[in-house]
Amino acid sequence: MTVPTVQDDAISDLAGVQPGSALAELRAQRPEATTHAQGSYNALFANPSGSLTLIERLSAAQHVATLHSATGAAEHHRQLLQDAGAGSSRLPAILRHADLLATRPRQARPEDLQALADAGLSTAEIVTLSQVIAFVSFQVRVIAGLQLLADRPPASPPANGAQATRPSELKPAAGDAHHQPPARIIRPDNALKRPSAFTVKQLAWTPWLEPLDLADATSQQAAALEGSRGNSPYFRLLALDVEVLTERTATDRGIFYTPGGAPRAERELAAAATSRLNGCIYCASVHARLAAQLSKRHDDVDRLLRQGVAPGTDLGLDPRWQAEVDLAVALAATPPTATAQHVTALRDLGLSDLEILDVMQAGAFFAWANRLMLTLGEPYYADD
Repeated sequence: MTVPTVQDDAISDLAGVQPGSALAELRAQRPEATTHAQGSYNALFANPSGSLTLIERLSAAQHVATLHSATGAAEHHRQLLQDAGAGSSRLPAILRHADLLATRPRQARPEDLQALADAGLSTAEIVTLSQVIAFVSFQVRVIAGLQLLADRPPASPPANGAQATRPSELKPAAGDAHHQPPARIIRPDNALKRPSAFTVKQLAWTPWLEPLDLADATSQQAAALEGSRGNSPYFRLLALDVEVLTERTATDRGIFYTPGGAPRAERELAAAATSRLNGCIYCASVHARLAAQLSKRHDDVDRLLRQGVAPGTDLGLDPRWQAEVDLAVALAATPPTATAQHVTALRDLGLSDLEILDVMQAGAFFAWANRLMLTLGEPYYADD
């Protein structure tokens, strides 16, 4: 079977971006984000490492795309799935987990990871599965955003209705061979000082799975964890699939640090608003704090965290910030509800399409980040 590789751009292909078009030129202004988003795709699907099978990856990817009404992406993964070979007895548990992460990640608990362990998934396989689900959640939002920038509404479901495969409809395959032991789930102590509300205060994060011990790190893992990341249990956990982590980190940097376009504070604002909608207290604390520090608009950011971002909420923001929050939040919904009116509102306020793309991609990236943070562990106050 043939899966697109790094010289391709699956996101642009699925969004219908024509070579040489204004939208292609716009996307080319963010080469790091574009290249490494494709690199993440390659690491997950084209050149995968680890023992999570291709059929398990593609089944989860198709399911997530369908849940987002992303019919082009769902069909893309379905076609690849046809050539992927025999089924897997673990698919019912995998698709149940995909449902959870795609539609209600804030409800995840250690017991949900235990269900995967009971189905035979190892710690590394759970990390890879989580990356598959979270990446596709990012991918479909970038696709939707590009289609809106092209003044073309995102593809709607076909008339006969594309339906995600339900776990109960799958027939287990006999003789699956997986050689890693099932994951051991960590259940944090009840005395953990969990935050009860959104905050800009510094939080720590504890995993529900055993992260990589730095003493056991390969040279590639050590390089991916260089600096402060080596002390982070979150990144040591993601380093169990180091190829994906490496590409994901570069995608993150390309989206948030590439110069020009939207001010960094506004990219952080989109990340904070997305995290607020998704219920990720940890991510919201980090990126709301950054948005406030960079913009010096602490009161505005505090109101966003305190009042929430449900449509119609009066946040007392200026028109530009409000329109950026509105776009990020609409894109963060499952399925996304962003429309041409969200883009028009920002254009009318004087934003360039590059600035709008930056806001979109920053919000979309936190559809990825939130789903990892919310479902692989939880935040707590380390200084209490």
